[in-house]
Amino acid sequence: MTRVKVDDQLFLLNEDEIRAIRNREKLAICISAFIGAMGVLLQYIPYYKYPEWFHTRTVTVLDRTFDLPLIFLAYSILLVAIELILLTMLNIWCTHEIAVATGFLDHKTKPSPDKRNLMLDIGLEKKNKQVLTYGIDPLLGLNKKALLIWNLIFILKATLTNIFFRFMIQRVMGRSVVKAVQDFAGIPIFAFWNAYGTYKILKEARVVIMGQNLIEELIGKLQRRGEISDAGKSLISDTMQYIAVSKRDFHQNHYIMTRNLFEYFGIEERNGDWDENIFLEKIDQAEPKLRENCILLILVGLILDGRISSREKARIRKFHETGHIPFHVRDMEVLARDFMEGRGIQDVFKRYFG
Repeated sequence: MTRVKVDDQLFLLNEDEIRAIRNREKLAICISAFIGAMGVLLQYIPYYKYPEWFHTRTVTVLDRTFDLPLIFLAYSILLVAIELILLTMLNIWCTHEIAVATGFLDHKTKPSPDKRNLMLDIGLEKKNKQVLTYGIDPLLGLNKKALLIWNLIFILKATLTNIFFRFMIQRVMGRSVVKAVQDFAGIPIFAFWNAYGTYKILKEARVVIMGQNLIEELIGKLQRRGEISDAGKSLISDTMQYIAVSKRDFHQNHYIMTRNLFEYFGIEERNGDWDENIFLEKIDQAEPKLRENCILLILVGLILDGRISSREKARIRKFHETGHIPFHVRDMEVLARDFMEGRGIQDVFKRYFG
């Protein structure tokens, strides 16, 4: 296990921690891009250098004959499988290194099944849908078919980009371009998408790891404010649904935040419909301390994935114009960036907790 000088606050990083994390991320991104480029080279160099290895096979379907490159297809699938395994191992390794660099994982906590499973889930890009067990649905009101199509396109992004790039080569350079140029044109494309995919996973690792302790501190401060009434529990439940609908994602930090709130304050599973306008009316009518608690949950919940989307910016503007929150969009973007960089959000805590 790599040794890094760490402190006790997982969401506040010192210079050694920041340097260690950035070095590991840069290394992992470079290796990921190299794997993508090598995948294309290993696929096509043997294909052109040893064409006798990749004879086509004649297949008859419904009295029609097709010449299919079955050997090349099988070889390509094998390369893709190897690439996926290598990328998964790389992501898990770097996620582990980030956990060590931030102090989230050490010799004492490494055997913990929860932390080990969390590292694997991040490395495998596994979404945590357990938030649904609390009646919180990030996809509430969405068209499920349209969402399925969008996710499929996102999964196939590298292949679609490669097809588009090859089409553009044909259009610009003409049919005289040899097929090999088109085939090898995929090198920068797959290198880029591999690097981008690894970057996203490592960003997620940093967000989830630092978010764990931030959530614990937030809920600890809320507990010290005193008990919450049944009406307050209902409003907090609505607040978590508001955050979920804003994010439209099954994010690990949102699940942890929801689980801890529901368990610590004895909040029951959500039932019934949810309406945003009604929720905003309840916020206006709530007593000051409860309203502050819910607004604080929204502020923290919106930055817990490390980014502020255009949809969320519109919500923030609405909340700021109505006087619910003292932060502009640019302030929230700074908070999200500070959280991502390990600077913490102590100014927010000071404003609400003194």
